Amino acid sequence: MEAGMLNIRTLCPAIAAALLVATPQAFGLGSQVGHDDPWNSEHIDRLPPNVRSAVTRMCGGSPRAAHYFATYLDHSRIIRLHFEHLHCDNGGGFCNSAGCLHQEYVGTGSQYRLIKSYYGRGDD
Repeated sequence: MEAGMLNIRTLCPAIAAALLVATPQAFGLGSQVGHDDPWNSEHIDRLPPNVRSAVTRMCGGSPRAAHYFATYLDHSRIIRLHFEHLHCDNGGGFCNSAGCLHQEYVGTGSQYRLIKSYYGRGDD
């Protein structure tokens, strides 16, 4: 019994040391995985195909969007686009004195159709 306890006593510090040595590497790898560029084309790529196509046409190039460009309501049945969170290479021009362009699409079957387009504040 004494010999078994001796092995555990010598083994525990070795395991603890190995964990301490490996921990900084794990933190270093984890911090790189979660990086997401605030102006990211993936936010456009995740849109349904016909909505993505409409945004690309309006932008006239390679659109990039912030996290809250598209918000989803009613279990993703409604998509609201906030154009103040869209960046286009040609500038876009989606804002005026009344606010920025917002569009709402509703899912009907496998497609989404535009139901509302208006200029408003970014806090709706």
